[in-house]
Amino acid sequence: MAKKKKVPALVKEVKESKIKQKKANLHVSYSQISTWANCPKQWELMYLKKLLPYDPSIHAVFGTAFHETLQTYLDVLYNEKVKDAEALNLKTMLYDNMVKAFRSTKAQNGHQSFSSLEEMNMFYQDGIHILDFITKKRRAYFSTKGTYLAGIETLLYQELAPGVMFKGFIDLVFYNENTDRWTIVDIKTSTSGWSKWAKTDDKKIAQILLYKQFFSKQFNVPIENIDVEYFIVKRRVPVDAEFAAMTKRVQEFKPAAGTRKTKQAVNLMEAFVEDTIGATGYKDYKPYIATPSKSVCKFCSAKRMHLCDKYVM
Repeated sequence: MAKKKKVPALVKEVKESKIKQKKANLHVSYSQISTWANCPKQWELMYLKKLLPYDPSIHAVFGTAFHETLQTYLDVLYNEKVKDAEALNLKTMLYDNMVKAFRSTKAQNGHQSFSSLEEMNMFYQDGIHILDFITKKRRAYFSTKGTYLAGIETLLYQELAPGVMFKGFIDLVFYNENTDRWTIVDIKTSTSGWSKWAKTDDKKIAQILLYKQFFSKQFNVPIENIDVEYFIVKRRVPVDAEFAAMTKRVQEFKPAAGTRKTKQAVNLMEAFVEDTIGATGYKDYKPYIATPSKSVCKFCSAKRMHLCDKYVM
């Protein structure tokens, strides 16, 4: 029987970490920071005044279910045996996870329906195609040679200001003992991948750069030894594509993550704290200005509820 390789101490620490959460006046997620950065008025209505309703979608249901399915597959792949991972019934797992996510989302929506059986089935079939692609190309994306899966949904818990804690979860953390490098991976589900515009959106990229900063601080890992990557899966690919690369169900994107870009992300976070948080909590005594744009207003229910007159179509 092959001897099981010894897990490096820091990998074990990350994997088994149980962060003690402090008593805090406020907990801040990157979703809050991103919402504020895109439109302070939307942030005010959503997080401060809590006037915007929960907005369910099949995209969120699929994203949750796919995350759980892929993470389970990788957990078995890296922490048990490759053949055990290959034996998993991922189709059934994805189906069960989608049903669970759908029921949970429907309950949060007052048990009101928000999707059809046909739409659910379409997303499910897309997920099967993605999983088939990943498992067939597994070695290209998830090599087990010298690599450890150090974390799944690793909690980041860092103080932003007195009584204010940042709370986030890293989808996947890998460590390569041959290169002594860590990789923080954020899984994204998309319709057809990220455009060039999306890849240059600093507000979108800031999340993973902050995660890199906080991971380094929380686990005492040199920040220069940490890489970041978006693992983007595509539900739709061209049937008759001219180039083979266009038919790939996976898009790996490694954004610039040097000192300058990381500093920009930290500055964004600090600007959010300065603008929204006072000595006793959120600043509920000041106006928050709408900064309308087609991409933000498209999914905002403030106009329909007559809460904002700055809507852009």
